[in-house]
Amino acid sequence: MGKSKADRPMTGGKQYHLETYPGDIAPHCILVGSPERAEMIASRYFNNVRKVGDHRGLKSFTGSVGPEKMLISAVTTSMGSGSAGIVVPEAVRSGARRFIRVGSCGTLWKKPNIGDSAICTGAVRLDGASENWAPIQYPAIADYRVVQELVSAAESLGLPHHIGIGATTTCFNEGQARPDDSGYVPPRLLALHEELTRRGVLFYSMEEATIFVWCSTHGGYWAGAIDAIYANRQTNEFGVKGEEEAAGIAIKALRSLNEKYPL
Repeated sequence: MGKSKADRPMTGGKQYHLETYPGDIAPHCILVGSPERAEMIASRYFNNVRKVGDHRGLKSFTGSVGPEKMLISAVTTSMGSGSAGIVVPEAVRSGARRFIRVGSCGTLWKKPNIGDSAICTGAVRLDGASENWAPIQYPAIADYRVVQELVSAAESLGLPHHIGIGATTTCFNEGQARPDDSGYVPPRLLALHEELTRRGVLFYSMEEATIFVWCSTHGGYWAGAIDAIYANRQTNEFGVKGEEEAAGIAIKALRSLNEKYPL
């Protein structure tokens, strides 16, 4: 059990923010922004569920899935890159080795419908946090094996999905070119939004780049992401739909990864 120090704070042998012990988090880990989503995934998909952490809104659950009883966790990162950059290393210290983020996003493409899934191959680094680990020229890329299994799982389940690059922003509103209460969008952010749209970026979210860069620069942990499309910035539609389907795809992908590349 590690000793608490100023440069590695712990509380009673537990991680400072997650409040999890070593071994509490399973090697295969789903990351979610919302504690309610973590609870939904654990209750809907996991067997023998136990809550292993619940601190600062960061709920963590561990259980098993499938006849093979693969151990799996659902861990809350909360919103944004700063929090994700804290949670992922604490999850690794608690046992996680492979990650799939299951979140929500806003698409920049016209074709996707609300509730479709977006599978992320890489991310534009507008998050800020990832610059703590690598210069901005360093790419934020999902592990190709995770991407392959997410695509295969979505196809086998017959669920609508789209594959492409995301943009990870620090801010949900102006950072994604949403107007403030006066209707104003800073011109530089509006120009960036138009550039990202023209260059084929699939969606906005707030965590992918952070997760990908941390994982690839700290030992090569495998990471990927699948998001339910809640917003379409081309049609201005919005709806909370598709998170259960995205979670099902992620779990199927992790089970396949475990079968092909057991830890």
